[in-house]
Amino acid sequence: MKKITYLLFIGGMILSVACTGNKAEKEMMNEQPEEVRERVRPAASGGTSAAYFVYTNLLTKADTLLSVEADFAEMVQVHESYETEGGMMGMREQKEVIVQPAGEIRFKQGGLHIMLMGLNQELKDGDSVAVRLEFAAAGEVVKKLPVQP
Repeated sequence: MKKITYLLFIGGMILSVACTGNKAEKEMMNEQPEEVRERVRPAASGGTSAAYFVYTNLLTKADTLLSVEADFAEMVQVHESYETEGGMMGMREQKEVIVQPAGEIRFKQGGLHIMLMGLNQELKDGDSVAVRLEFAAAGEVVKKLPVQP
């Protein structure tokens, strides 16, 4: 039984490695990067939501995302989703995010995303909200996003 479990584990690891690829590999195979549906999730006042969108660095040098703010939330943080060694999913704050020249930051579900905590208003489907990003070189960038499930 241990041998079968071990072989299944190894087979799964090989399949996992074979099915994942970095951005350069996807571009070489003419695959498009995963689409990000730009939005903020609906949530009740006092609750927590998340923002998903793509930011493109239009500068000719790398830039650093220093902070994120939103008037409708008491606390806003950049979080990264990750999997523990035990297979559990978790999130951790990312204090700083660097985006290369002409590169993108893809804030998406299950990856890097914006956590909006302590909402001071209800976010209803159909609403629109603004999230402010502060970059070291680009300065303030305001991203208007629809509220959608």
